[in-house]
Amino acid sequence: MYKIIGSDGKEYGPISLELLQQWKAEGRIQGQTQVLGPGATQWQPAAAYPELGFGAAPAGPAPAYSPRAAIAHTGKQEQGLAIASLVLGICSFICFGLFAGIPAIICGHIARGRAQREPARYGGAGLALAGLIMGYCSIIITFLILPALLLPALSRAKSRAQEMNCMNNMRQLGMAFRTWGLEHNGEFPFNVSTAKGGTMELSQRDGSGLDQNSYLHFQVMSNELATPRILVCVADSSKVPAANFGNLTPANVSYQIYSGREINDKNPQQTIAICPIHGTVLRVDGSVQQKGKSRRY
Repeated sequence: MYKIIGSDGKEYGPISLELLQQWKAEGRIQGQTQVLGPGATQWQPAAAYPELGFGAAPAGPAPAYSPRAAIAHTGKQEQGLAIASLVLGICSFICFGLFAGIPAIICGHIARGRAQREPARYGGAGLALAGLIMGYCSIIITFLILPALLLPALSRAKSRAQEMNCMNNMRQLGMAFRTWGLEHNGEFPFNVSTAKGGTMELSQRDGSGLDQNSYLHFQVMSNELATPRILVCVADSSKVPAANFGNLTPANVSYQIYSGREINDKNPQQTIAICPIHGTVLRVDGSVQQKGKSRRY
């Protein structure tokens, strides 16, 4: 390996013979440039080294030399960008994901390209490759695995929102029942004859007390309900809201009514309606209770 002294008087090297020959061809060094060859103890003009092909050393001052070029090729390879790619790649796996993965890929590509184009000046191709691999892997994990982890949480949030919407519908049903009852001596539609505007003769209770004609009881309370949309639970895909109460059918009602003489103001804790989707219950006193929970709303 060789060393040289630039026009600024500073020493640069070690430098390979091939690189010196390249600089000679590029005109960066001349025959008068001071060179210290392999095993030599004294500096001599470059022309004194036959392998450099200068011939006899000319007299005169040493030619101008580019210290900037020498600094760039002192034999110590630059690896900063490659190391940055590796560090960012590691960070992308630990916690930063895309925020570190994308920069790791960019730095890795630049560092590898430099190392391939100018291997004497830039090194760390292996480090850059490792950073690239980790950066790409972190992006794959972010886009494929992270959504899978988030889906359950999103599903629970959606389910909770639907449940709250259902409870709000049932609260409005409770207000409608009580308002209608105030206008009919405290009785609900299924306990008032059709001659007086009720639906008593239209009731069809099953063995559990649920009325098979719930939609007819809701229909006579159209003034209190305001819109038929609240009769459909948002989570019930088998039902669709009716355009108006005049066209109301069982296909437009999710909520089921418990009918019977015992369902009245004297029994405020009796269940008057239920959502078959969420199991939410509506009490005679207007309170709403979630299935399996003692808290009322």
